[in-house]
Amino acid sequence: MTQENRKKEEIDFHEVVRSPQRLFGYTYFYVLVILLGLGIYYVMNLSIMGKNAVTPVLLRDSSAFAQDIPLQRARVLPPVDIMAVGRSSEELVQRGEPLYAANCSSCHGDDGLGDGPAALMLDPKPRNFQSAEGWTNGQKVSEIYKTLDEGIIKNGMASYNYLPPEDRFALTHYVRTFLAARPEDSPEELQQLEATYRLSQGTSVPGQIPIKKAAAMVIEEQQSVVERVRMVASEIDSRNDTSEGAMLFEREVLDRTRAITCFVVGEGSKTDQSGFVRSVSSDPMASGFRAHVVSLSEGEWTALFRYINHLQ
Repeated sequence: MTQENRKKEEIDFHEVVRSPQRLFGYTYFYVLVILLGLGIYYVMNLSIMGKNAVTPVLLRDSSAFAQDIPLQRARVLPPVDIMAVGRSSEELVQRGEPLYAANCSSCHGDDGLGDGPAALMLDPKPRNFQSAEGWTNGQKVSEIYKTLDEGIIKNGMASYNYLPPEDRFALTHYVRTFLAARPEDSPEELQQLEATYRLSQGTSVPGQIPIKKAAAMVIEEQQSVVERVRMVASEIDSRNDTSEGAMLFEREVLDRTRAITCFVVGEGSKTDQSGFVRSVSSDPMASGFRAHVVSLSEGEWTALFRYINHLQ
């Protein structure tokens, strides 16, 4: 019997694959049971995140949280008695509740936990008013009023100085209802607040218009400039001018719209030749010209300036 036949008789791997218990005996089944048990134990002890069983949160369009600044005329707000509004009263708290709902709850939540719908988009997260830790300016009336008047830029807290001072005090007292302990201001601290903001003299509030309206007005004002630029560009194309100045303009201009805006219809159109050369040479790319325009001779600068003046 050959060596090859002897090995085949000792172990037939094809048979082992078809019936692995022939190699391992009952150990094979024990291993299977152990692995199955370990798998069941692992699945049963998966965390919520591991099971992907977190209830999905349906986020609303973030643009729904964007609020434009309100339209208001310039005015002088009436003075307030700091010693009266600096102390909490039922009337001030009741006045502050709708102000909180209108201005604060979208970020800080109805219960002041910092879990309002807009909080999902914010980093850092809004202040949890029920927590005593980490208040940037503090929890006293004078400190919260400072926050409302000036805002806190690093935390993304907007200023509410467009509200009348008495409304800001009412809002302050309502926010303090979320606190377990409410530190009180000394008379000296309230007087310091008065000295800082001069509340007894009234508050001058400048006029303001919504950002969207202001942007629309700017676009409308610039529309005539846009039309003028288009007209000049069309005029250049239709002239088929072969003068030196025209050839230099076509060769040296990188952004025709920018160059026309700067020196044909903009403030640069009112400058003389030396001012034109200085303006273009100081930053050619910003003026719509190629960088090597600075190497023009004096005669070429003159021809280019005259051509641009002729476009006006």
